[in-house]
Amino acid sequence: MPLVLFEGIDGCGKETQIKLLREKFGSELIVFKYPTRNTPELNDYLEKKIEIESKELFNLFLKDIMVEQEKIRAALQMKKFVVLDRYIFSTIAYETIGGYSYEDGKREVAKMGFIVPDVVLLLDIPSSVSQERKRKQKQLDRYEENAEYLEKVRERFLQLAKDKFLTPNWHKVDATKSISDVHREIMELLK
Repeated sequence: MPLVLFEGIDGCGKETQIKLLREKFGSELIVFKYPTRNTPELNDYLEKKIEIESKELFNLFLKDIMVEQEKIRAALQMKKFVVLDRYIFSTIAYETIGGYSYEDGKREVAKMGFIVPDVVLLLDIPSSVSQERKRKQKQLDRYEENAEYLEKVRERFLQLAKDKFLTPNWHKVDATKSISDVHREIMELLK
């Protein structure tokens, strides 16, 4: 079974589309979500309680993902359909806006030996749509509250897709469409 990654800025519909896949595939589907929220320091940062220097933050996010590489590998060996809700590309897209170099970030990730997804589904929306959707759900976090920042993150994702970073199997999906239209497109891409 494939290793499928859902990427995109906050509010693009990753959770919604993964929920639809879970309904379709049931116990055959295993989902890993990042950040895991298992790192107190990352939680405090996301909740705006502390500040962390950009390189250290970049490394904390990568460490959070690296810790689960064996779990991902085991799920794939069990022939499960493995879905990732964010991954190393989110770390590059989000954390290279705040001061850490984009090229250095890509080099760092490339040399660390992360499992590479079979398919990357980039759910693309403008930052204005992101903020509108997230405001309906909850109070905005550190990343969600800044439309200009989110638009830069979106541009980073689009650049990673254009570069086909680590895998040629990047697919940009227009996530401003209806939930069902986006789901249909995803199912077509996964055939």
